[in-house]
Amino acid sequence: MTAELEATKKDNPSASERMAESALEDLRRMLMPLRQGDFSARMDKILVYAQSAARSKEDRARDNFIRFARMNLDAALVQALETMVFRPRLASLSDELKKAEALQKSFDRMEHPEKALLDHYIASSDPLNKYLAVGPWGHEYLKKRGIDYRAWEAFDARLCELLGCNDAPAGRIILAYARLSQALERLKE
Repeated sequence: MTAELEATKKDNPSASERMAESALEDLRRMLMPLRQGDFSARMDKILVYAQSAARSKEDRARDNFIRFARMNLDAALVQALETMVFRPRLASLSDELKKAEALQKSFDRMEHPEKALLDHYIASSDPLNKYLAVGPWGHEYLKKRGIDYRAWEAFDARLCELLGCNDAPAGRIILAYARLSQALERLKE
């Protein structure tokens, strides 16, 4: 009897299983064009963890697989940003921390930090301020602020336009980050 039940389940997947497969297929379509050069291994890892999450029957295991996929996605974003955004060589870690604290105090008061970060990048003449505003620190700050993925997508699109990196492999990672994050969230649901 259990063999029949298993066969029936295989032939008639539940709504949640269909949604997971749909989310996985969306994620796969987004990841395939990004599998280039230095980013190929990270994209493969994201896909492997996402596949494991989609097939997982336990919530805790699924959440862990998605967390690992997100860690690899975040690492790919940092790698892409470090490739595209100029980081001043002479800046010390203490200088970076002081400026980051000052920027955070300024941006914490603003309703739309993503716009303020871009404006700051455009207006600032200090290379360290520019790096912090749109580099890994700026992206981490936006994550902490919990901005909407559409605002994040607009931020990254404008950033890539300013950097002139839309067609570069790193630029495509930056441009895809918000959509990939959203796809991972769909997989989590």
